[in-house]
Amino acid sequence: MIQTHIFLSDQPNGVGPAAVLEFWVQVLTSQQLWHRDRATLFLLDDLCKAAFQYSQEDCIQKLLYQQHKNALGYHCDKGLLSSLVSWIVAGNVTPSFVEGNANCSQVWFSWMVLNMESIFEEDSQLRRVVEGELVINALTPDQALKKAQTQLKLPIVPSLQRLMIYRWAHQALATPADHPLMPLIWQKFFLLYLHRPGPQYGLPVDGCIGRRFFQSAAHVSLINEMKQRLIEVADFHHAASKALRVESPAEGSDRSPEKASCSADYLTSPELHKELVRLCNVFVLWLEEESFQKGDTYIPSLPKQYDAHRLAKVMQNQQVNMSMLNLYIMSFRKL
Repeated sequence: MIQTHIFLSDQPNGVGPAAVLEFWVQVLTSQQLWHRDRATLFLLDDLCKAAFQYSQEDCIQKLLYQQHKNALGYHCDKGLLSSLVSWIVAGNVTPSFVEGNANCSQVWFSWMVLNMESIFEEDSQLRRVVEGELVINALTPDQALKKAQTQLKLPIVPSLQRLMIYRWAHQALATPADHPLMPLIWQKFFLLYLHRPGPQYGLPVDGCIGRRFFQSAAHVSLINEMKQRLIEVADFHHAASKALRVESPAEGSDRSPEKASCSADYLTSPELHKELVRLCNVFVLWLEEESFQKGDTYIPSLPKQYDAHRLAKVMQNQQVNMSMLNLYIMSFRKL
């Protein structure tokens, strides 16, 4: 019913997908603790997928953004804010609509929420101040967070594990290998991990910020998990590309209705799978290369397998078109 409503809204003389998406998101998020209700999350995941397909993500993000600020005590009375602060000081994690480290089932919803939280982290200046403390004063991430709260006078500062660099890392680990958002989620992580913040603080261009967030034993282990996950994803797509290459045209045209109905949800071109294998291998190199963190690498001189052009763009905090993957993503938006 909801999908039909969205589809009809996009027809001539329709109200447009944005209005319908906003309506349903407001309905579904009006109940208490909606983000803990499985049925609600299932429907919201579909709505977020539709928002991506119709390029209307902003309309959902702005609604979630306001609710996120409310959850962090930006518009509550002092008594409620004091209770919330005490609750967090007692060791609880700051609220998020994606509870735990990540969500492997509702990835579209997670994508929307994490993008919204990223906007909040930027708007509040939290990321800028934390990175500045890491670069200038060589503080630990935890110390930098406390300094940021004092400096910015935030009602509540997110828990350490709620910093977006960790959020995207965990979501990348949790996202299924064949999910359409998988490469975009990994790219979101690398935009933060390979960011070079020196010039914005009046310092020379130096190494990437990433490793400063991953000094503890737990975070070193997380980086190792990410390397292993990228290898697993590369193996998955390598096997998939081989399987598709050996499938004959006759077999392809004689698929069951069940398989045919699912074809839109999966990569069906061997070339796209090969591109994903290459991308995962590039990401592994980016994680392993210590010289990026020290700032003594001349990017244009890197071997081809490092994808120097893409690397330079990411280090400049620019989203990168993913050639064949970008074509796939654009075609997915139009399904």
